[in-house]
Amino acid sequence: MSAIVVPLKEDKVEEWKAWIEECQGPRKEEFEEFNERMGLTSHRVWLAESPQGPMAIVVFDGPGADKFLQKLAKSKEPFDKWFRDRITELHGIDFSKIAEIEAPEMVVDWHVPSYAEAE
Repeated sequence: MSAIVVPLKEDKVEEWKAWIEECQGPRKEEFEEFNERMGLTSHRVWLAESPQGPMAIVVFDGPGADKFLQKLAKSKEPFDKWFRDRITELHGIDFSKIAEIEAPEMVVDWHVPSYAEAE
């Protein structure tokens, strides 16, 4: 599992919401294939307001979670390129520098144990 908090350009919030709706509506099948291709089993996003402005909180899980952003940065698949371009436009992320970004460090992992963990 991995999580990132990404600033959202203040004047792009409504456009960002429309992009999210597009991924959940007309491009839902492509979005699902994208997540499978990236090795993700879960991809969750929250919109949060902070003193620094709007932020997207993104949590993704699955065998590909640790290398998700690096894989997205290199992908030549049309949907992946579109998705990456939208992230760059709306969040200002420079994918040429993704390799330089360290993965976040999990410091708390409290949860109710599942049946499998309890046994």
